[in-house]
Amino acid sequence: MGKSIPSASTIDGVRFTAQVAVPNVVQGLFRRRKTVTGVATKVDADKLAVRFYEGLVRKFDKGPFYIRVGKDMSVIVHRPSDIKAVLDGSPHPFAADPETKRKGMSHFQPDALTISRGSVWENRRRFAEAILDTGKPLHRLAHTFLGVAYDEADRLATEELNWDRVNDAFRRITRRVIFGDPAADDEELSDLLGTLMDEANNTPSEESEHFGPFMEKVTRYIDQATPGSLAALVAEAPHDELTSPAGQVIHWMFAMGDTLPANVFRALAVTASDGNVASKVREELSTLDLDEASSVAGATYLAACLQEAMRLWPTTPLYGRVTTMETALAGDSVPEGTQVFIFNLGNHRNRDRIPYADRFAPEEWISGSAAQDWSFNFFSHGAQDCPGSGLSIFLGIAVLARLLVNNDAQIIGKALDTTKALPHTLDIFDLRIRLEQRSVG
Repeated sequence: MGKSIPSASTIDGVRFTAQVAVPNVVQGLFRRRKTVTGVATKVDADKLAVRFYEGLVRKFDKGPFYIRVGKDMSVIVHRPSDIKAVLDGSPHPFAADPETKRKGMSHFQPDALTISRGSVWENRRRFAEAILDTGKPLHRLAHTFLGVAYDEADRLATEELNWDRVNDAFRRITRRVIFGDPAADDEELSDLLGTLMDEANNTPSEESEHFGPFMEKVTRYIDQATPGSLAALVAEAPHDELTSPAGQVIHWMFAMGDTLPANVFRALAVTASDGNVASKVREELSTLDLDEASSVAGATYLAACLQEAMRLWPTTPLYGRVTTMETALAGDSVPEGTQVFIFNLGNHRNRDRIPYADRFAPEEWISGSAAQDWSFNFFSHGAQDCPGSGLSIFLGIAVLARLLVNNDAQIIGKALDTTKALPHTLDIFDLRIRLEQRSVG
């Protein structure tokens, strides 16, 4: 351990492990467990974790600090400048594949970009950026994808919205966007991935019996290269034997089909609870040509609502990195093999540093500095930021726009009170929303 980076006490280490690390694992690293998440919500586990973490950050406000997490001494970074140093330094010397993450992810996506290193990571990153049009204002297939999003939103709007229906809709969107319409009804494909992710929560050592059949399906759809799908772009993207195109699209399925719907559902819940937010959404939508992908992409307020839901309730509450060599951090030397943690939920909800920590503040993404703040990492930052973030936001706002352009959303049960501090957990399994067609005139 370095000499200038201070260390938290043994008691603090026990509490961090018990209140932050363990709940993150038992709720499901790769796919949330419904029952456990419900219990965590009832006991307000996330709020307790954030309040404890706030105290730690006050104590070590100058910079990183060591803390024992389980059996190992790890480093916590919390200041934006130190978070930037770590994320800018990924995947070397701060790799995104600590043992637990690598072991779990390898169960369902062993060739994933996020757990790759060195030249293999560079190879796979080029491939992902080429297909996902990373950094471009609009994906080249945006108009086709807009139609897909609208189709599935229309199917969704016919009945009461709950998590199963929202998740199923986004899984259909995901299959159609990545593989094309031939995969639209292939629920088995998504179910196989879901089963593998459930298994991955337990970081198994042996290959699953479901992995082979799952990969056969993925590979077959990629080989079909249906026009108007991401799979159709594989042939022209830079790739070789190291790339493993089939291995890359699994992460896109995971992110689009499970993570994105949770974010959209939570953003919709806030809109259904706050008349002022709903009014601003309606006003913005009335000014847009919703038949044009470029116009939908310009729904800045709706996009800000989605990003704010991601900030308040990040689907990845805790990031882990591991040093690939002895490396400098905050003027000190951190040994090779040291885990470095970024507690996203704690940083996003730090009341000492974020004036709007516990309230819904979409304006901060439009006229404020939220988009440039390295404290907020639902899409990460730096070299390993999400290459599909632009496409993800586009699909999210497309579905929200279609649902809300002619409908009012209402929470079934207790609505969120946006005049008070918002809860630290918004349990997607417990949410129910009704859409009522707006009267004309």
